[in-house]
Amino acid sequence: MTEREAAPPKAYEQRDVRAELQAALGGAYALERELGGGGMSRVFLAREIALDRDVVIKVIAPELREGLSAERFARELQFAARLQQANIVPVLSAGDADGTPYYTMPYVDGQSLRARLARAPVPLGEALDILRDIARALAYAHAQGIVHRDIKPENVLLSSGTAVVTDFGIAKALSASRTTELARDATLTQVGTSLGTPAYMSPEQALGESVDAHTDLYSWGVIAYELLAGAHPFAAHVNAQSLVAAHLTEAPASLTTVRPDVPVSISALVMQCLAKDPADRPGDANEVLARLSAAVTPGAQSNLDSTGRIRGSITRRWLAPAAVFVLALAAGAIVLVRRSTTTAPERTVIVVPFDNVGNPADAYFAEGVSDEIASQLARLPGLQVVGRDGVRRFRGSTQSPRDIARQLGGAWVLSGSVRWARDASNTGVNGTARVRIVPSLVNVNTGVQAWGEPFDEPLTDVFKVQADIAERVASALSLTLGGATRAALHRQETNDPTARDAQLLGRYLLHQRGVTNLRGAVAAFNRAIARDSNYARAWAGLSEATVLLPQYYDTTESDAVVRARAEQAARRAVMLDSTLPDVQLALARSQSAQFRFRDALGSINRAIALDSTSTLAYDLKYEILTALGREDEAGAASRRAVELDGLSALALNSRAIWFSSAGARDSAVRYAERAVAVDPSEGEWKRTLGVVYARAGRLTDAIRQCIGGVSAQRDECAATLAPLAGAPENRNATLAALGRLGRQRGATGTPTFAAIIYARLGMPDSVFSRLAVAVERHDDTFTDLITVPDFRPYQSDPRWDAIVGAVRRR
Repeated sequence: MTEREAAPPKAYEQRDVRAELQAALGGAYALERELGGGGMSRVFLAREIALDRDVVIKVIAPELREGLSAERFARELQFAARLQQANIVPVLSAGDADGTPYYTMPYVDGQSLRARLARAPVPLGEALDILRDIARALAYAHAQGIVHRDIKPENVLLSSGTAVVTDFGIAKALSASRTTELARDATLTQVGTSLGTPAYMSPEQALGESVDAHTDLYSWGVIAYELLAGAHPFAAHVNAQSLVAAHLTEAPASLTTVRPDVPVSISALVMQCLAKDPADRPGDANEVLARLSAAVTPGAQSNLDSTGRIRGSITRRWLAPAAVFVLALAAGAIVLVRRSTTTAPERTVIVVPFDNVGNPADAYFAEGVSDEIASQLARLPGLQVVGRDGVRRFRGSTQSPRDIARQLGGAWVLSGSVRWARDASNTGVNGTARVRIVPSLVNVNTGVQAWGEPFDEPLTDVFKVQADIAERVASALSLTLGGATRAALHRQETNDPTARDAQLLGRYLLHQRGVTNLRGAVAAFNRAIARDSNYARAWAGLSEATVLLPQYYDTTESDAVVRARAEQAARRAVMLDSTLPDVQLALARSQSAQFRFRDALGSINRAIALDSTSTLAYDLKYEILTALGREDEAGAASRRAVELDGLSALALNSRAIWFSSAGARDSAVRYAERAVAVDPSEGEWKRTLGVVYARAGRLTDAIRQCIGGVSAQRDECAATLAPLAGAPENRNATLAALGRLGRQRGATGTPTFAAIIYARLGMPDSVFSRLAVAVERHDDTFTDLITVPDFRPYQSDPRWDAIVGAVRRR
């Protein structure tokens, strides 16, 4: 069932499928000619003799037939055949032509949406009519429990002013009708590259995850963007692999910037449908339809001019205050009232570290001020701050706001400079010191500064200056702040400028990582607390710096003592101010370090509810969910971290590990390579890259990562590569390398990693003995590595539940 003008496709096979099909059909149908085929089928126009009507007969493509039960396929299609709605082309029948499954549908005399897009730009009014029709079809089918899974312009037909959707239930029937494990794995998602489907495939479908109605909403969003913008949202990507990567990691340009006449309410809807996380998309197709109808009433064609643009009165209605949007979280939901219709991409701000124009030793102060402004902006309803971690690479950069935004995906860039002067008579900080902050908010699309003004105030008023800057940014973006939000912005966290100075230095050192910096951070936070024992953010910083020390192999105290002290500091911070995201994040990290993952999940969800743009929070949530064995949810968290900050080496590295655990080797390599490219100085990212190279069979590349590494890293590579090389003598080489690792204290010498190697060698007793040690020592790599495929053969052993299951039930 496709347009009449389509040319016959190239034959899939040498055999004469048409002749075989006609022979199998007998006298019930008379095949007239072959129409243009789709990715899943060859398509024939036929005459149904008994009813004297044209029908379409679709024959399943050869590459999809392996392991397919024609009988089960026909049975699965019975449910889809019940769909009776004006915008859905129904299935009439299904059968088997000598082992070749086929199904029939009414013939629609018209053209496909693909052909319409190729012919000429689609006026706005026509585009909205098409989108409403597709949404109606989805709403009806979803209510019947049927997800299409392959919404694309080729499956939308236009006839007599109506859009109808074809092939509902086909993808599900193909998947459910396979009779072997191998065949079941060959889902539509996996063969999508050859079908052309990746252009409209949701991120979760591209990853092979379970899908629901939200995957159709994503595909609807892609079609809507293409209809309204005149180009696919990821048009720059020309092959299937890069398209899938774009769906997973890239944010398309805001629709209103590409086509300014599209009303903001429509743009908001389309961009929300394109959210990477299904939970961030509209609730269902009925919501999509309702929001479309609210923008254009059924008789609204009279409000369109000759070009299809909306006339003034309708535009004003579109610009009215919007309704309530729901931000769904992985373990709960909070409702944010947005007071205008501008969608997140149009209110997406990047806060670049402010330039320090004073003493070079005060760089931490400038970065700390900009970081706290970013934190305040992130808590404003309707505003999204991106690149919170990766943006540090632009410290002191001469790149333009547009170049920075191109890399991080923001619509606005807030930058500035900071100068503060210490009292000449005192080397310390006191109330007479002054600070000058000059912020600048630039619209990335126009390059025009939307707002900027200098602030020259006593150092004691820095909190007020930061709050004023956040308010000015909100005003420039037409955000209306309520009294409670404004009061929260202006809350003074400490009245002691010396305490605040020490806290900013502690945060700066905390971000640098490394044992020396972490010890310096602990000292700085302690100085802040000594000045003001009620400074919640300082207590939270102390907890985070303390809990990270064991991960950097600080041996001055036992790990257990350090972890306990970290949690005490976090709980003190919670008692002082539980509304700060940093405080909840610190508590989650300390709980995770003690392997109390269920408690940690609740804390990290509270942190995200308070600041939904924190890359660090989503990355920690990924670790916690991985430790709990909730791999799909962990994947969604790591995906969200990368969406928020595509230049965070931490988030990219976690994404690589998740893909590696999921068996997606090419994706794992791609993300690990990106992490190293972003931050080539960090050995952890290089270790991950070496391991994923080895898993992907790229032994030469893996060996190259080992050369020049520290001894522990070389031993890890030896232990990783030897089992893959396959020679019997490599077993001894691996065991020798593991022995050296066991004597080292480092990321490569962790018991969890050793357990993985023993798993590859088929030594179950050693696997479980090392896992027991990992749990006893609270091995931090346990959270990332416990879901790797090497452990799967051992999960049926009772010892797995006794060790790993016990941790997950805590």
